[in-house]
Amino acid sequence: MKHTKMYMGLLLTAALVVQAVMPGIQADAKKASKPALSKKIVKVNEGEKKKVTVKNVKGYKITVKSKNKKTATVSKKGKTAFVVKGVKAGKTKVICTLKKKNKKKITLKCTVNVNKKDEAVVPQGTSNNTGGTGNGQTPTAAPEPTVGPFPKTDTFSDVPYGFADASENVEKGKIEEFTYTSKTTNKAHKVLVQLPAKYSQDKQYPVLYLFHGENDTESIWKDMAADQIIDNAIAFKAAEEMIVVMPNINGDKDEDIIKDFAGDLKPEVESKYSVSKERYNIAVAGYGLGGRVALNIGLSLQDQVAYTGAFAPVEGLLSNADFRINENYKDRTFIMIQKGKSDDVAGEAPDSYNKALKDNGSECLYLEMDGTHDNELFKAGLYNFARRIFKRGTQDESIVNGFVTVVPGEASRPASQRGTIEVLEYDTETYDPDNSVSIHKWANVYLPYNYDPAKKYNILYLMHGGGENADTWIKGDNIYGDYTHNQNMINLLFEEGYCEPCIIVNPTFYRPEGAPEPSNAIDLTVLFQYELRNDLIPAVEAKYSTYAGGDVSIESLKASRMHRGFAGLSMGSNTTYQSAFFGNYDLFAWFAPYSGYFETENGNDVDADRLNQIIEEGEANGMPLGYLYCGNGSEDLALAGQLDLMQKALVRSNVLVPGRNYDFVMIPGGIHDMNQWHIHLYNTLKIFFTKE
Repeated sequence: MKHTKMYMGLLLTAALVVQAVMPGIQADAKKASKPALSKKIVKVNEGEKKKVTVKNVKGYKITVKSKNKKTATVSKKGKTAFVVKGVKAGKTKVICTLKKKNKKKITLKCTVNVNKKDEAVVPQGTSNNTGGTGNGQTPTAAPEPTVGPFPKTDTFSDVPYGFADASENVEKGKIEEFTYTSKTTNKAHKVLVQLPAKYSQDKQYPVLYLFHGENDTESIWKDMAADQIIDNAIAFKAAEEMIVVMPNINGDKDEDIIKDFAGDLKPEVESKYSVSKERYNIAVAGYGLGGRVALNIGLSLQDQVAYTGAFAPVEGLLSNADFRINENYKDRTFIMIQKGKSDDVAGEAPDSYNKALKDNGSECLYLEMDGTHDNELFKAGLYNFARRIFKRGTQDESIVNGFVTVVPGEASRPASQRGTIEVLEYDTETYDPDNSVSIHKWANVYLPYNYDPAKKYNILYLMHGGGENADTWIKGDNIYGDYTHNQNMINLLFEEGYCEPCIIVNPTFYRPEGAPEPSNAIDLTVLFQYELRNDLIPAVEAKYSTYAGGDVSIESLKASRMHRGFAGLSMGSNTTYQSAFFGNYDLFAWFAPYSGYFETENGNDVDADRLNQIIEEGEANGMPLGYLYCGNGSEDLALAGQLDLMQKALVRSNVLVPGRNYDFVMIPGGIHDMNQWHIHLYNTLKIFFTKE
């Protein structure tokens, strides 16, 4: 047996590593005969149409409706299809309902992404007469990618844990220095330039110009770890690769800086580095006086700049009447203004700028955050701006994930609709190598209020931590009852429709008294994979109504994996990695390890590569990752090992995308306790089972 080694203060060591072989998914003939949509995701431009076929619907009557007709409309086409028409850029769902005499009603859903239809651009040097293409049409260039669409309900966060610190998992970009003489100011200006870690002259990069505040110089950005924030944001896929230019504007007038930017600085940068000259790849930002400068440049030179970030900007220059985005750039421009709630230097200037834009019919992302006029506020502004820029033509899901670090107060009021908890007993074995012994075990099964055996439910297997048992997560004990408040929160989330009701199973990796024990307790979190696959899941899903439909053959369980998730805390987190992810990825699509990964003898580098390989092979074999939600706390004793593993996995992965199928959610000040895990469970319930 291979054993784990001690890692960063964790008391539990050693783990048996059993190589998981991920079987390829097999087609389920029974499933194939069921009604299904030809497309789960429909991508359509404004004003265009897409046809969707409904398969295996002989004898069924079809009705369809759009959840948001302002985004997309839908109409039936014959008896086995419908047509989706894009109305306005955005996202909605189409509900297809199937009815058949003496049969249960079936509901099918597809997501509709409506993209903005850009006007064709006639390239320079091309006449507007026929010819050139051989078909009587005027040749056109590819339209300029749009800047956006941007999320309508946007959120902010402080700089994530570790984003302002150097990481051994992140390759640093090179910082260079040059000096140019400005024709506008007639003096030499020093400039710092940060290049991406893998900078190449063969690629054109978007460029962010960063302006410092009053009485500071270009070096202040390095002092506040802006380079680390950018490097980490790029490496951890929170931001696009970019070149960052930090000029010295000390003592210059705003109007001179604007002229210098267009006539001297920008051309100088474009002559020295491989940067894109297109406006949709150019951003300006700054704090204090530099924030005001960025606003002046962004609004004065809209033909050259698409993204503007003003962090705690002070008053100055442009009049309220000039605070507007020109009509032809409205859908292709992004402005973010940040205000510190306790900032007595910028005062009400950020709010005034935001109000002037709104009064003039222009959109702005206005982030009001805790903080004063200091580096911590500016760093948060830079992080929030950097992860929103250069997201052309798509709504990048890494911007808004809806995760919380404090459970909302309304989620703690008493629920009126309470689920029930049943005890399920089942036979299994220890699965010790060369010495497996039969044992009898039990698990708690939480059934949502008004559980209906005729309805199919998603199912979450939720594991406890070391020294605890199956009662820990939801049932509580005989003295304090629901002391975790998890049961009430779950009931309320289901009652209020925050998420779809699901079945929750609380098992244990521990063995009954008298059964043989492994040499190390951590081995239990690895060996549990066989009990989970061969005994627990079949016992649960043969009795309760899940998407397996009572058929607990491996083929059926594989076919229903998108409706099955696994989560756990501490040793349960290690169980999530080892027994659910590594051991049974073909049966689960949703994973939520909280507070812990026990490094194996192989080391985190090997384990990270193995994690990525499983996801990539799963994608290739029709088994996509639903979500990998990693939760921890900034003061948790189990943070270091899990964070190192996931950083290594993320920087090397081609398929993990924060906000789309992965996140590492850090609770500020969170320690190794239920206060933190309660929050992670809240987030998990809201994101699990949200994809078909």
